[in-house]
Amino acid sequence: MTTDSLRWRDYFLREGRHFNEFWQMFLAERKRNVLFVLGHGFDSRMCDGIEQILSLGGQGARDVTLLAFQEGAESASHARVDQRKANGDRLAELVRGRGQIGHRDITMFSEEGRRISARSIAKEFASSAEFRSYTDVVVDISALPRGLYLPLLAKFLALFDVEQEDGEKRNLHVIVSHSPTSDNAIVDEGLEESANYLFGFAAAALESESTSSQPKIWIPVLGKRQQAQLERIHTLVMPDEICPLLPSPAQDPREGDSIMIEYRKLLFDQLRVEPRNIIYAAESNPFEVYRQLMRSILHYDRALKPLGGCKVALSAMSSKLASIGVLLAAYELGRRDPKVLVGVAHVESQGYHVDESVGPAPLPTLFTMWLSGECYAA
Repeated sequence: MTTDSLRWRDYFLREGRHFNEFWQMFLAERKRNVLFVLGHGFDSRMCDGIEQILSLGGQGARDVTLLAFQEGAESASHARVDQRKANGDRLAELVRGRGQIGHRDITMFSEEGRRISARSIAKEFASSAEFRSYTDVVVDISALPRGLYLPLLAKFLALFDVEQEDGEKRNLHVIVSHSPTSDNAIVDEGLEESANYLFGFAAAALESESTSSQPKIWIPVLGKRQQAQLERIHTLVMPDEICPLLPSPAQDPREGDSIMIEYRKLLFDQLRVEPRNIIYAAESNPFEVYRQLMRSILHYDRALKPLGGCKVALSAMSSKLASIGVLLAAYELGRRDPKVLVGVAHVESQGYHVDESVGPAPLPTLFTMWLSGECYAA
């Protein structure tokens, strides 16, 4: 596989006023039955995207699947229960008279106390049959944690890819109300003691004895305040080579430098990362992150072919936009021929708190990404 044959070499991404222009034109083209999939969280950006799209008119159903997730009795997120309720009330008011809201509870822990959230959300949508009445599915990740929206989107892509093989062209969109400042203010609480590979991303093959001789490459997509996660993922992966990816350009021109300063001792003094291994990609373009990841992974795979190829662990520790780039790379590489063994290493948390010391955030920007469907038809 070469970079010329990448699935999302040509891509669809709109932001800001172009978000509005696209959705207004798209919904006016013809009747479209739209299903929105949202997480019911405390993030005040939860309803930004659906509110904007609903304001743009168009004919057809506008239904919602609302995903509820409980992070445990000790979760710091309980301190934001009033905001969560306000978000739910706001959503109900927006959808009233336009469509139906369906509720789904995502099981986060097994009876034995094991974390099963990624497996649970993937199994929640077992078949594409439940989408048959919709022309478009819009997943808003603004209020969903990374450990849920990555396996959810991987499952949706897999379901819709099977449909396209049968001639159906249902559209899959991802939207997010993007604010790096707000993302940096939301801090993980109660981290799991160890990292794991997310369900659905080649975890078994990565840890198999049969691949133990293959060199292992780790590419963490870096954001702020992730030192403990970095240390725990390193212990899980035990890489032969580390290639950090930094956001550049970014909304804050010094973001990449700030991240390097924060992790300097860990990355350069302890883990001996080579400066030449650092990768850069635009903070606000998930397809650029995807492209840089694919270029680096394919380079290592070709170079290490005499040793049987390589195994790659990706880690999404940055903004939600950048995390989508991680998803796309891991999804594509796991389904191409020949496959590259790629997993997504992740540390779960028991909840989140908002650091009020972070300065006021600029107004968030709405982004829409079209991942599958009509615009990619051959």
